[in-house]
Amino acid sequence: MTMNTEEYNFDDITPVPVIDDNDVVLCKIMYTEEFKTVFGYLRALLLKKELSERALYVACRAIELVPAHYTVWEYKLDIVKKLIETENFNLSDELKWCSNTAINNQKNYQIWHYREMIIELIIKKELDGDKSQYDLEKEREIVGTMLEKDEKNYHVWSYKRWFVQYFSLFNDETELEYATKLIQDDIRNNSAWNFRHFLLFGNPEIKTISTDVLSSEINFTIKMIELSITNPSSWNYMKSLYDMSINVNYDVTDIEKIVYKFSADLDISKLDQNIERVSIPAFELLSTIYGTQGLSDKQREIFTLLGERLDPIRKNYWAYKSTLL
Repeated sequence: MTMNTEEYNFDDITPVPVIDDNDVVLCKIMYTEEFKTVFGYLRALLLKKELSERALYVACRAIELVPAHYTVWEYKLDIVKKLIETENFNLSDELKWCSNTAINNQKNYQIWHYREMIIELIIKKELDGDKSQYDLEKEREIVGTMLEKDEKNYHVWSYKRWFVQYFSLFNDETELEYATKLIQDDIRNNSAWNFRHFLLFGNPEIKTISTDVLSSEINFTIKMIELSITNPSSWNYMKSLYDMSINVNYDVTDIEKIVYKFSADLDISKLDQNIERVSIPAFELLSTIYGTQGLSDKQREIFTLLGERLDPIRKNYWAYKSTLL
C-alpha cells in the first residue's frame, strides 16, 4: 500500500515499520494495512523532521485513524507553524478542519488545545495581535454545536473557559445569555451553573465583588430553586452566593428566607410523609447558615437529622461533620 496521491509523492520516503515482523511477541497487535502504511510514513517523516504540506497530509491521515495520538497533534502544529512562515497557508481552513474533526470526535481533548494554538496564530500573524478583530461568533457556533450533542462535555467546557479568559469576556452579555438559556433548558445542568459562576466571579483582575451582581444572582437563583427545590446545582450556586455575601457583609436575608422555607420552617414530624420532595441541599445550606451564626448545637441537630432520616446513605459523612463542630 502506498501513500502517493495526485497531489503528494512519497517515492523518496522509506516507511519505518510500526512493528518488526521478525520480532517474537506474546500477543501481536493486528494493525490494519492502512494503519501500518500511514504510521510507517509518519515515523519516517518524523525522523527526517520534515515540515511540509505532504507531512501535514500524513499527520491528518494519522489523526483520522488515532484521534488521541498526542505526538501527531504536536507534530501537526509544528508543521503548521512552519508552513505559515514559508508558504501561503490558510489558517482559517485549519480552523474549519478543527471543527469537523471535533464533531466527529466528541470526547477528544487534544483538538481543543490545538484549536487554541491555531487561534493564537491567527491573531498574531493575521490580525497584528489585535484580539478585538477576531470573529467570536465562529467559536460560539462550534461550541454550541458540540454542547447540543453533549451538554456536559468536559473538554468543550474547558475550551469555553479558555475562550472567555483569552478574549476577556467576563460579564459579557452574550455569554451570560447563553449560560442562562442552558440553565433554563436544563436546570440540572451543573456545567452551565459552573460556567455562569466563572463568567460573573472568575475574573482574576476584579478583586471586589459587585453587590449589584450579587443581588441579581440571588434573585435569579431563588427563581430557579422555586422551579426545582431538590436540585443540588442551584443550591450549590446559592451557597457560593451566600459565602460571597458574608465575606463582603452583604445582606443575606433573601437567601435565608428561601433556605428556611424549604428546611427550618417545615414541620419536622411530617417530613417522612413525602421524603422524596424534601430538599436535602436546603438543609445542608441551613447548617452553613447556623455555623455562620455560631449556632453549633443547631448545626449538630441538622447533621443528625440528615444522617438518620433525610440522607442516611451519607450517614457516616454527617456523623463526621458533627465531629468537626
